[in-house]
Amino acid sequence: MLRMALLFSLAWHGAAQGQNDTARDLFADYKSAILQIRIIDLTSGSKSTIGSGFPVDDSGLIATNYHVIQLAASEPQQYRIEYLTESNKTGELSLVDVDVVNDLALVKATDLDRKFINLAPKEPEIGMPVYALGNPLDLGLTVVPGTYNGINRAGYHPRVHFTGSLNPGMSGGPTIDREGQVVGINVATAGNQVSFLVPVSRLQALVGGYKIRGTAIANMQAYIGAQLLADQQEKFGRLLARDWQSISLGESKVLDELVPFVKCWGGSNSSDDKAQFLSADRSCRSEDNIYLTSTFATGILEYQFIWLEANKLNPWQFYSYYERLFGDFAPGNRAGEEDVTDFQCDNGFTQGASGRQSKTVFCLRAYKDYPELYDILFLQGSVDDSDRALISHFTLAGVSKDNGLAFASKFMEVSQWQ
Repeated sequence: MLRMALLFSLAWHGAAQGQNDTARDLFADYKSAILQIRIIDLTSGSKSTIGSGFPVDDSGLIATNYHVIQLAASEPQQYRIEYLTESNKTGELSLVDVDVVNDLALVKATDLDRKFINLAPKEPEIGMPVYALGNPLDLGLTVVPGTYNGINRAGYHPRVHFTGSLNPGMSGGPTIDREGQVVGINVATAGNQVSFLVPVSRLQALVGGYKIRGTAIANMQAYIGAQLLADQQEKFGRLLARDWQSISLGESKVLDELVPFVKCWGGSNSSDDKAQFLSADRSCRSEDNIYLTSTFATGILEYQFIWLEANKLNPWQFYSYYERLFGDFAPGNRAGEEDVTDFQCDNGFTQGASGRQSKTVFCLRAYKDYPELYDILFLQGSVDDSDRALISHFTLAGVSKDNGLAFASKFMEVSQWQ
């Protein structure tokens, strides 16, 4: 056993040493190709945000994340984009294309002569060692070794699960294999060695589309709006075509997990002997969203159900609590007054298949920069009983009015008190 342990220790040491050697070689080979992408405030002349980027061809075309350059894309009159090399050379960059749904952007330099990094032609095998490169926390180039764990199937928009620690400033940098080919683009971290990459296939599509077109996008706002509209149309086309299943909650039936990228959780206070009322809830939310600004996210789908029974409350106390709870719901995505209009709401009473009455509220707010897109907030609460109630809620962020109405109709059919 001692011999086996020693052999295992030597093998592990050898593998770790091999990975360190590879990381050192990659650092030496590609340090000149990894750029710091800086967003400069024109008035102060100082950098406002930083990220990473890398050349994808010999024409000066550079890949990064959309969220890295978003300020310059949204407010070009206040911000510009520049690069910084490892030798402290700086230069201006122009924004030429974006894929906002997959958080990608292409910028271009006219005075940059740097080695470009080849994009891998296919996804690597799960379990392969890979290496994330970038500029974390303005500390200079860093290589983070990790493991390629394949596409995360829990998300609607594909992301690679990378076992490694990405840090702020590494966004937009490449993750490469041992051969130095890009297999993903650094995008996000959940901490504890759980990070995410945009699959290289999404960058290949963006680069290919730009090269076919040959020119920069003239109207970036309209271009992004069209991407958002097409994305929600595809998503809700799939959702609405599915056979929606229900699950029991109290005396009601409510919508179960609709698709793999929507995760549901639940709980109750049934074990609390001192509780004045019984409460059981089920909350479901999509695992990913689309970054538009630091205060504005879209693409979110969430729904929630709460079953209540009075127990020790009299009818007036129960109604008072129920009314307060009903009024506390808010949309599940961030947005400011510069992004969306105020909610416009219709409300009334509806009758389900069982004959029970409910108060129903349907609210929408329009996106100011992206016509035909809305956030929708739906609430429904039963009104027939003085000691029991069912509350249903959903938020759809960045959806067309027609898709929102179709979702609400199907939602009410599946989720109701029997």
